[in-house]
Amino acid sequence: MWVVWRQQRSIAAAFFLLAIVVSVWTLIMGLHEQTLWREFLSAPCKGNPGGLTASNLKDCQSLWSSVSSSGKLNEVVLGIGIAFAPLFGLILGVNAVAHEIEQKTIRLAWTQSGSRVRWLTNKYLGSVVLLVVILAPLCWLFSWWVGASHDAARITQKVFAISGFVEAACGIFCFALAVVIGLWIRRPGWSLAVAIVLFAAIFLGFTTEVLPNLGSPAVAVMQSTQLGKGSSSGFYSTGGAPANSWPLWTGFEPETEKTVPSHSLMNRLTTNMNRCQASETPSLTESFCAKQLGVTRILLYIPGNQFWTLQFLEGGFYLIAAALLAALSLFAVRKVKA
Repeated sequence: MWVVWRQQRSIAAAFFLLAIVVSVWTLIMGLHEQTLWREFLSAPCKGNPGGLTASNLKDCQSLWSSVSSSGKLNEVVLGIGIAFAPLFGLILGVNAVAHEIEQKTIRLAWTQSGSRVRWLTNKYLGSVVLLVVILAPLCWLFSWWVGASHDAARITQKVFAISGFVEAACGIFCFALAVVIGLWIRRPGWSLAVAIVLFAAIFLGFTTEVLPNLGSPAVAVMQSTQLGKGSSSGFYSTGGAPANSWPLWTGFEPETEKTVPSHSLMNRLTTNMNRCQASETPSLTESFCAKQLGVTRILLYIPGNQFWTLQFLEGGFYLIAAALLAALSLFAVRKVKA
């Protein structure tokens, strides 16, 4: 374990210092945005850009403008938050195996540190401890920042990955992924490049294609009049899904529908509505066609109370995948030529 620490300490120190810089900046930004939002959500504005009365219009519009402009760097925080843990894990993994293979230091390690399996096991234990020690506080800070900045509901795709422990799980998965790829490619640069591409594909695929289907959606009837309003999870439109939810798809359902309609049914009814509106010139109104077809415009959304369920599902996916990759690498290391 001590040897692992000596080999990884320069990378750990660099990411530790980077984590401190990011944490201080994120904390300052979060406190500033939290103060503005607290004032905007309290009387006399109550989250309304126009205020509750005409006399408060000017003050509330000014405060709304300040709240909106305070989040202009939120995308930078999000980018750093999403990339930090995976990049940390990938670099540790490449340095742990591919770098040693290229430098041929594994020959000495395998002759002095016992079996190859023991050598790689120590790599995993030491590196995972480093990842958890540095990432655990950062996960808590980013989770707090999501609420303080009111950038989006924590269950939405935009901030979900940095709103719980998924970030740390991604870091551990990336370490195991880099180890396996390093055993195969044996070149640090190429191993890192391939691992980045593979993780990006897995992360984006899971986030966009798998995660939306893991929740239990609810239905909100879309109102004809919608107003922008501030809430504890940022701005949202009234007359649709609740403020702290994850909106999925809009479409139509039969007026007699008693259950959550399928996505295919919503798409089919939407097509029928478009044909109805385009059947005459000028186009027919949506309300007329909806009445003719007996449908209602709806929005499917995942309620905010399913946040931790989805966190455990996605985080568990990455941790289980990391365990499988670790088992594969422990088997494969015995076949690697020194």
